[in-house]
Amino acid sequence: MDIYDVLTKYAATKETDYSRARLKSGYNQYVKKWQEYYRGEVPGINSDCGYNGEETFTFERRSMRLAKLITEKWATMLFTEAFKVTLKDDTETEKFRQLEKKIDFRAKVNQAAIFGYGMGTAALLASADIETDQNTETIMGGKVKLDVIKYDSIYPLVFDQNDIQSIAFVRQEQLKDKTVYTISIHTMKNNKAMIENIIATVKGENVEFSASETVKQEQVFNYPMYCIIRPNIANDYTDTLPFGQSIFADSLAACEDVDLAADLLRRDVSEGAQVTFIGRDLIFDKIGKNGNKKKLFENTKGKFFVIPQKLAEGGQGNIKQLFEKSVPEIRTEQLWKVIKDSLNWACMTSGLGKGSLDIVPMATATQVIHTESDKMQNKSLHEQYLECQIIQIVRALCELSTMIGKPIDASEVNITWEDSVIVDTADQKKLSLLEIDNGVFSRIEYRMKYYGETEAEATEKMEALKTEDTGDRFHFLGETL
Repeated sequence: MDIYDVLTKYAATKETDYSRARLKSGYNQYVKKWQEYYRGEVPGINSDCGYNGEETFTFERRSMRLAKLITEKWATMLFTEAFKVTLKDDTETEKFRQLEKKIDFRAKVNQAAIFGYGMGTAALLASADIETDQNTETIMGGKVKLDVIKYDSIYPLVFDQNDIQSIAFVRQEQLKDKTVYTISIHTMKNNKAMIENIIATVKGENVEFSASETVKQEQVFNYPMYCIIRPNIANDYTDTLPFGQSIFADSLAACEDVDLAADLLRRDVSEGAQVTFIGRDLIFDKIGKNGNKKKLFENTKGKFFVIPQKLAEGGQGNIKQLFEKSVPEIRTEQLWKVIKDSLNWACMTSGLGKGSLDIVPMATATQVIHTESDKMQNKSLHEQYLECQIIQIVRALCELSTMIGKPIDASEVNITWEDSVIVDTADQKKLSLLEIDNGVFSRIEYRMKYYGETEAEATEKMEALKTEDTGDRFHFLGETL
């Protein structure tokens, strides 16, 4: 009995229809394919079978794991230090900033983006360990938590395309002859987020449901306690589920070419001296009257290839011969060109923009701006989807903080993205100084942008600098240039 059967049986007790969850099984084949490229474990590409004339043998190609590089590049580009969360005012923003540090918010968001862009979908799940007085049942405090949930643990139950009304997060454990599922079902009902926490114990064809011992069985919140992280791209493979397509799904051919070319380059270097062809009789010796044959040595793999004895004799009677054939010149330039072209192909098809994974840095900021225009347009598309999801999880974290006695007002949540292309900081500052002179940019905004200060912190610093004003605008900004 698998998790689908368990969810169906549980739904029957609640008179709820979870049958659509089974649609996920038709999508797994694509996710598995993406996982193989992401992990560098593609059959026939990263692992293969060779034949040296005597026997077959397996060999492994080392993968450059281009799929992983692409997803990490996207996550870094989206969730850099320039990605900011602001609340109602500086006080509430600072409260959330402190919470960010405690739960590793930025690291978790970045990690979820890598998994989500790799597998098509990941999730962030907010929860809290709440401390209560057993006598009065009042909340004494607690700890807010944020977990990254991978694709394999996410089961949409009731949904309409991208609109999810009910979703389950599942953890599976094997205890001897029993399979134990820890299931958290999140459902939106009457504008409230309801959570059911259950334990399903499966033995054979029997399943028993019980309440979670560590988490309250049913909880109600004002906001959903999760958000879905996925790329905002059209799904070419299935439109039956609210799952996204892997960011590198259309780059699979390029990923394959990079791995094959890199492997050939390594092989040319490591085996660049020669390949030896051995006559078949050379590796055998006749023993006994019946003429049984025994191998003289076992390792005939790698650079040694067995050929029929007739070819080895070369018309010289029964004299055993070795034939040595040098490997052609190492094809560094040709293979390196294939790698670079394939990297650019992968970048273009994954939305990163040409040159994003090029090992040769751009010469000037002008070149960067020109080559990254497509990438920045794609980045904006992903931000449009992710903004709503990040706001949702921020509100969930703030609600949990309020529950444990550390209130954070999340009535207003704003996400700020840094959408400019990467240019020298010095050039950015010069432009900002010109904008200050022209009255379109304030000194406080300058400190907020380049020093990461809040508006209150920047205002306080500027007031302090006024008393030391020497008429030098750089000094007034707190800099020495």
